[in-house]
Formats: sequence, C-alpha cells, structure tokens
Amino acid sequence: RWPLTRHHNGGYTLTNPVTGHTRHFAHPDKDGDCRILAISDRNGNHIDIDYTPDGAPTAIRHSGGYHLTLTTEAGRVTGLALGQTVIRRYAYTDGNLTAVLNPAGQPLKFTYDQRLRVTSWTDTNDRRYAYTYDDRDRCVAEGGEAGHLTVSLAYDGTHPDWPNARVTTLTTAQGATSHHVIDDSHQVIAEIDPLGNITRTEYDEHRHISSWTDALGKMTRFVNNAAGQPVAVTYPDGATKSCEYNKFGLPTRITLTDGTSWSREYDERGNCVAVTDGAGSTTRYAFDERGRPTAVTDALGATTTVRCDAAGLPVEIIDPLGNRTTRGHDAFGRLSESTDATGATTRYWWTVDGRISRLVGPDGATQSWVYDGEGNCLRHTDPNAGESHYEYSHFDLLTARTGPDGVRYEFEHDAALRLTRVTNPRALTWEYEYDAAGRLTTEKDFDGRRVVYERDAVGRTVSRVNAAGQRVGYRYDALGRLITRDVDGAVTRYAYDGAGRMSRATGPDCEVAWQRDPVGRVLAETVNGHTTAFRYDAAGQRVERRTPSGAVTVYGYDAAGRRTSLDSAGHPITFARDAVGRETSRLVEGVLTFDQSWGPDGRLAEQTLTGAGGVLQRRAYTYRPDGLLVRTDDRRGGDTDWELDAAGRVTAVSAREWAETYAYDAAGNQTRAVWPEDHSDVEALGDRTYMGTRLTRAGAVRYEYDTAGRVMARRKARLSRRPNVWRYRWDAEDRLTSVVTPDGTVWRYRYDPFGRRVAKQRMAADRSTVAEETRFTWDGPILVEQTTHGRESAHAVTLTWEHDAGRPIAQSERLSDASTRKEIDARFFAVVTDLVGTPTELVDSSGNLAWQSRRTLWGVTAWSADGSAYTPLRFPGQYHDHESGLHYNYHRYYDPETARYVTQDPLGLAPGPNPSVYPHNPHARIDPLGLAPYPAGANRPRSIALGLDRAPNGDDLLQPFADSLGASTNRDWIADGLVTPTLNESGRVIGPAFDERFAQATANAIDSGGRINFNLDYVNIDDALRANTADGPYGEGGFTNWEFQQILNSPTLYGATDWYIGAERLSPQDVIDFGLSPWF
Repeated sequence: RWPLTRHHNGGYTLTNPVTGHTRHFAHPDKDGDCRILAISDRNGNHIDIDYTPDGAPTAIRHSGGYHLTLTTEAGRVTGLALGQTVIRRYAYTDGNLTAVLNPAGQPLKFTYDQRLRVTSWTDTNDRRYAYTYDDRDRCVAEGGEAGHLTVSLAYDGTHPDWPNARVTTLTTAQGATSHHVIDDSHQVIAEIDPLGNITRTEYDEHRHISSWTDALGKMTRFVNNAAGQPVAVTYPDGATKSCEYNKFGLPTRITLTDGTSWSREYDERGNCVAVTDGAGSTTRYAFDERGRPTAVTDALGATTTVRCDAAGLPVEIIDPLGNRTTRGHDAFGRLSESTDATGATTRYWWTVDGRISRLVGPDGATQSWVYDGEGNCLRHTDPNAGESHYEYSHFDLLTARTGPDGVRYEFEHDAALRLTRVTNPRALTWEYEYDAAGRLTTEKDFDGRRVVYERDAVGRTVSRVNAAGQRVGYRYDALGRLITRDVDGAVTRYAYDGAGRMSRATGPDCEVAWQRDPVGRVLAETVNGHTTAFRYDAAGQRVERRTPSGAVTVYGYDAAGRRTSLDSAGHPITFARDAVGRETSRLVEGVLTFDQSWGPDGRLAEQTLTGAGGVLQRRAYTYRPDGLLVRTDDRRGGDTDWELDAAGRVTAVSAREWAETYAYDAAGNQTRAVWPEDHSDVEALGDRTYMGTRLTRAGAVRYEYDTAGRVMARRKARLSRRPNVWRYRWDAEDRLTSVVTPDGTVWRYRYDPFGRRVAKQRMAADRSTVAEETRFTWDGPILVEQTTHGRESAHAVTLTWEHDAGRPIAQSERLSDASTRKEIDARFFAVVTDLVGTPTELVDSSGNLAWQSRRTLWGVTAWSADGSAYTPLRFPGQYHDHESGLHYNYHRYYDPETARYVTQDPLGLAPGPNPSVYPHNPHARIDPLGLAPYPAGANRPRSIALGLDRAPNGDDLLQPFADSLGASTNRDWIADGLVTPTLNESGRVIGPAFDERFAQATANAIDSGGRINFNLDYVNIDDALRANTADGPYGEGGFTNWEFQQILNSPTLYGATDWYIGAERLSPQDVIDFGLSPWF
C-alpha cells in the first residue's frame, strides 16, 4: 500500500514505502487530471518536470545537473534532447505514434487499423512484425514476416481441473501449444507447457503469491507482509527462511534455513550503514547528505573512501592504502575517462544511444565499433586495425561472423529464435534439436556424432547418452539439487547441509566431505580420509592452509586485501605491489628477488631474477598494438621473435639456433608443425591430416578414435621396428580411466565427484595390483600437492605447490618414511613463470638454477639434462603425465605435439568455435580447466554461484544478499565503467547495456572460496558488498531475466566454468542447459 497525501495547495504526493520514492502531483486541472511535477527520494535527490501553461512538458531536470528538453506539438512529445544533442524524435499520424526516430534518423515504425489498434511495427532494419485482432480487440495472431515468433492465441477456453477459470491458449507455428489458466481476479493460477507439464500458483488476499508448485508437484510457500514482501519462505523439503523488515520495508534480519542470521542496519534515510554476517563480522558504510557513498570499512577496519559528483557518480576512489583512482563522465553520465592509481588513463567515446564507439587505451591503442539502428555491432576494429564483421537477421539474431583473417562462421535459427545450426569455415555443421517446450534434446557435432538429452518435467537433464551409447543419469531432491549421478553404472551421491551447501559427495573412486563456518567458508575438505584445512580472518581472507602431508602455508595481506606475504613451511616469501595491485617484486627467503615492471597498458614489460651472486635471468616482452607478444628478450636463451597471422596465431618462432614454423586451416586446426629435430617428440614433425575434425596423422604419429570421437590409440612409427602404441580408455563423462603404454604397463586414473583427478596408479604385471600410486590434493580447481609411493619402496615423495593469483610461485619436495610419515629430507624451490604462468625455471634456496624449461610454442618439453630438479607443471592448469605423453588439464587431456585436446570440449561450441584445439595463441589465452579459454592474467573467478532466489514471477523472494544488478540501477552501472569495454564472441559490445561497471563487479565480487556471486544466499556477503558498495549500488535485490542477460554477456564468464546454482555444482551439460556459456 502506498500512502496518498493531499497537501494545502491542492496537490498530492504518492510514496512507495519500500523504495522511498515519492511522486509529487499538481493540483487537479479543470479536467481533473493531476500532472506529475517531481519524483524525490529519502536523501533529497529529485527529478523535476517543467510544463508550459497549457500543460505540455518542456523539460526534465535532475538535481544532479542533468537537463533533458522536450519539444511538443499539439500536446504530444515530438523530440527529446540533452543540450544540443537530439536523443529521439517522434512522429504522429492522426494523433497516433507512427515513428520513433533514433539520432541517425532511422525510424521504428508503427501502423494502425481503423480501430486504432497497432497492427505492426517495423524496426530500423526494415523487419516487420504484425498483429491480428478479434472483434473484442484481443490479439489473436502475431508474427514476423519470415515466420519468426508466429503464434495464434485463443481466449476463454476451459479446463476440467479448473471449471470456473478461463484458459488462454498460445499455439506456435510449429504446433506447440501452451495454456494459461486465469481466475476471476485475472491472476494466472496455472501454466501448462506444450508437453503437458503444469505449474500452479496460489495468491493471498492481497494478490501476492502464497505458493508455487512446480511441474513435479514440489511446493514452495510464502508468507507475505502487507507490502507484499515475504517474511517467510518454506521450501519443498520443509526448510524455512525468514526475513524481518524496518519501517522502510528494508530487511534488517535474515535467517537462513540452517538458522544462521545476517543483519543490516540503516540510517534515518534508509541507507544501509552496516552488514553483519552469520559469523559476526561487520562491514560499515558511510553516505553524504544526498545518500551518495563516501566510505566502506571492512571487518578489519580498512576503509575505502569515495567521492561522488552531484549526480552520484563516483569521480574519485581512494583505497585503504591511499591509492587514488579517478573517473570523468560525459554529459550523459557515461564514463569518458578513467585514470588508475598509476596515472594510466583510458578514454571512451559513445554513440548518442549509449553504445561504445571508440576506446583509446593508456598506450594509445585504439578500438572502434559501428552499429546498425537496432544496436547490433556491424564492425569492430581492433587495435591492430583488424576488422571483424557481423551480420544479423530478424530479432537481431547473429547470422554470420567474419574475423580479421576473413574466416566466416554462419548461424541458423528456427522460427522460435533457437540456434539450430552452426557452419564452420570448412563447411562442417553443428546442429541442435529441441522438444516442443524449447528444450535441447539432441546435439550433433561437426563429425555427425549425436548426444541425446532426456529432461524431466521441470526441464532438468535426467540423462545424457553419447555417441558411444554411454549414459550419464541424474537424480534430484525436492529442492532440485543433484543427489545422484550415474555414469554408466558408476554412481556418485551428493548430500547437503541445512543451508543447502554440499556437505558430502561420494563416488566410485572417492569421497569428499566439507566442514564450513557459519557463512559457508570451507574450514576443512577431506578426500578419502586426507584433510586440507583452512583458517580465515574476520574479513574472510584465508590466513592459513594445511595440506594432508602437514605442509602449512600462512598468508598475510595489506589493508586493501592484497597478499603481501606467504610462508610455506618456514620458507618466507614477501610481495611488493604497485598502486593497482600488480606484483612488482617478490623476495624469497631473503635471498632471491623476482622483480617485474609493467607498461602503461598494464602488460608485463620485464622480469628480472636476482640471486646472491647477481642477475640469474632477465626477460623483456614486446607486443603489437592488440597486446599479442611479438618478441622476447631472454638473458639466458637469447632473443625470440614471434610471427603472427591476421587471427593472432603464431606461424613462426625465430631464435638463436632455434626455429619453429606452424600452419593452420581456416578453423584453427594445425596443418603443419616443425621444430628442431634435436628436440623431443620429433616423430610428430610435419604435416597433419584430418578426417572431419579428427586428426588422423601428425608426421609419423597416427591416431585412432572411438565412436564418441575420443582418441583411443596413438601410434608412433619407429625406424625398422614396430610402432610404439598407447591405448586409452574413457568413461561416459570423457574422463581418461586407463592407459596402456607401449611396454604393456597399465596406468589407472581415479577422480573425485567433480572431475578432479585424485590418484594415478601404475599397475603391476598382473594388472590388478597397484605397484605405485600418486595421490593428488586440490585447493578448489588448483593442484597443490602430490604424494607418490611405490609398493616396494619404503619412502614417499611429496611435492607441494604454492600459488599466487593462480600462478605457481614455489615448489617444496619432501622425502619421508612411508609408514611413519617422518620427514627424511626436504628441498624448496622458487618457481619462475612466463607471461601466462607456465613454469620456466626452478631456483633453490641458495639462488642456484635447478631446472630450466626447454619447450616449443605449444608445450612439447624436453628433459633438462643438466637440471637437479623437475616440475610436472606445464601450461596453467596442466600436469605432464610421462606415461601417456599427455598433459592432464582438469576436464580434458592435452597433446602438446598437436596443440589439441584428445577429446572434444564437453561444453561443445559454447566456449569457442573449435572444440578440440588449445586457445589460438598460448601467449595471450589460457585454459586452466580444459574447458574455456580466457585472457592470460585476467582476474578470473574459480567458480560462479547463481543464487536464483526469486519467485516464479521474477520477484525477489527475500532480497537477501544480492549485489544489486537490477534494471532500476542500470543508469548507475552505465555511468561508472571500471574495466575496458569488450566485444564478446558474438559481436555484442559489452558496453552501456552490459557496461564496464557490471563487468568489474563480476570480476571483483569473489568470495573467499573463490566464487563470484550474483546472488549471495550461500556465501559471504561482505566480499561482494565490499566491491559493490564502494563502486556501485549497495542495496538488495535478486536478479531478473534482464539482469540474467547481463550476466550472460559479462566478459568475466568466458573463463568461468565451475557453476553453482545454490550449493549445487552444475555439470558441463547443465551449464549448456542454463545457457551459461554464451559463445553465440
């Protein structure tokens, strides 16, 4: 209920008590109409509307300084402008709006019939959509001129289950029919999809949803207050969540299903001034007299200060260390200039419609974009002057994309706008089929292999069958959480705690159990009885980790939350960083110094490694304008030049006494590879031959595949001898289960329920007894430890790795008694990595070089004959298996001889157009999970959590701990971009609608467990609020469908492959089903 107040001057005010927005109306005119004069909030901000004496609006003025002018004719608005810039013009015929013209004069046109009903609209690309009505003015048919979204509607039908209700039926051109059941109060009480699945909705006396029952009969109940806000939600399993509100309708205490409570405090104007999490840690916020954020103080007392302009846009942010970032904005409030704490400035230009048109980086590198009238990007010019072109059809569907190298991909969609076919440059097609409800049921890859999906009534995948006939089955609990996964008879079971977080997962090879604190941070992870333990400070930063072998790592941070120290089992490492947080110096054990310098563009310029005796190594990097590496000056290895093609792929490597050459086809497959014959794996030198997308020969190496397209045999020819043959076996989830080497040795591989490899075993001659086992320990998706023990050995060897920002920085080796675990000997090495994080050197505690990598561009690594140490780590996320010649890469295995994976990407075409190859340039992009490439050095989250805590109609259920991504705050998100706008893979600009602000929030709202959170029901709210309050909206609110599209278009997501809905981790197929990998 909104209070309506009449004032002494005869005017009225209408106040929304939840948002705090008040609408001010003038005294009624002679016709009884009340013009709206202003809108104000509790902080005194206001929007005023000016009128002519006869009531025509002439201006809209914001207290922050924005001033829109309107032109009118006969009482109708004919133009909208900001200053001298025309934003929109409007045309009328007989009083009906017939055209809306954009700044370029391109019209969106409308037509009417004699009863003044809209009969069609035609967009600026001249594509038309028409409507037909019955004699009661109800729309009975509509559709695009090419049949897109063509439907017919029938009203006033009946249904036996609801004899007193009306049924509206919608039928598509394909014959799919859905029904909406409507009661006497015009409320939708049931929806029936084309497959007959029914969802039911009940309402309270105030027409607020009181229950919602899904198509499987699982009911969620809501108790609402008078304002329609839920005060309690009872889930299908009986668990209850509750919320208390203050007089403004803002949540003050939220009690989760496990009894944990979070609280919020507000000032007298409704600004949130404190948030206390379930563990008792409090983050505080300060605001000025207009409600603009001025400071955020974390639970440790570190304060970030913010200065905003009159419109509330941040123009200066000072972190707890005093580092200052500034921003400028244009007349529309859009980011025009951003200067980071080092003085590097990026400048932005926008179209009138608010789309990024030009960007100039700190180094002068320039990008530009051109759009059509619908806002579709037609051309993108990169900093290297390469042009990408995009074509579209009805409803702005992408139909073709041509890259700077002229390579063209084509896309086809059905009348329901669903992607049905992708044609690659080699004319191979990838096809998709859907059921009547629009759910993906079949996928056929470029080689014609089919994967078939079965869905339950609510659309979840219940089975997936690959081309080899292997089946993966899924079962869910009442809340829709995965409880069993059956991989061709091998069953994994999942259990959850009272807060809905996964507490245990038990599979054929492994059991994983977690202990968590009240806010969900993992205190201990136990894998097959081996425990990794963690401790955190009040701000949620990890301060200690203890691995199963007993290796203890202690972490230290500065006031800005940046890591400043790491002590690995008594080996201290300290870090120095520049004003924007980039590492500039690393001191290892007080002896070894690793210095780094950065260019104005933020790229790594030089690395210097200094020991007690002086400089051990120095590398300098040179880039072309688009940021791709073209030269490396190496103190030990000499200078190396890298030649690139138009697509940015390396075609030649030239160095002292070293040369490599590569050729590729239009789809990015390697067609020829040459490296020095005195290097390793020379059998693979030469031409490559393909059958479809399957590599059948690389030099003298031949490959055989199973019916699911996985390499099952690799044969290396040998002079005058039988070829060496490796044989591979795979399970239904494309995990390598065993390898038989050329000498007949069998290796077996074991995985946890999340696909992490937990052991590899060398079998004895009887093939049933384990002769040697290496056990692996993980910290999330990062391998941190391995222990190897042979049956006939009295000793065990443990390697432990330390990482910073995902890069290995130290390796410890320990020899221990296998029975007593007593340490016998130990060595410690600093790890030096290259541009992307691949180890290049190991240096011991005395500053001596113990190992140096000798590898090709794509990772073929030769044994370092003069080295005294070794590391199996390769490209980021990769581990070299000497027995197979492959690199384990979490979800897949990589073959460095061919720059390919030996199985296709389980995400299909979602991450990129070629599902078999490594990222196109290993100096620029990495793939640490074997799933999706992302820019090297990007601030990528380990995983992404989607809280989906909202009612079926899109309303927030409890508005608990989301990071305010609502459309209502879009103006703020647009106004304050924090990262460089990016063109996504489908040619869409991550610009004003998705904007930099959003992208930065997704990059920064990472909790202490490594997840980025769009809705924080299940995680520590402070991490996201700390990022979002200082730099953006701080209020609550779940995400709507509109917001979900922003999430899908965030550049952060292109490397994010571990997804969670609540506490449930999604399988790769689930990721596809939810549409979370938007390559298209």
